Amino acid sequence: MILSEKTKITFTPANLLSLVTTVVAVTGIWYHLDAQIEEAKTLPKQKNDKIVRETIIHVDANMQYIKEEIVEIKERLNQMEERLYELKR
Repeated sequence: MILSEKTKITFTPANLLSLVTTVVAVTGIWYHLDAQIEEAKTLPKQKNDKIVRETIIHVDANMQYIKEEIVEIKERLNQMEERLYELKR
């Protein structure tokens, strides 16, 4: 196809509606993204990933210690129950 001054472009109502819809959609997306970018600028900066990972590892170690302590406490409680049962005989 060769474009020249004599080339005629015709728009049907469907073509015009598609063009308007596309322009409105792209404009809406543009403003929505712009608003999200502005909102992101106001948010606090995220913590360093290394600090977060170290904190998770520390919490996991503490949880493991607490689990071990609970097991030990349960064992002691069972021993105490057995002794109490023997004393009641």
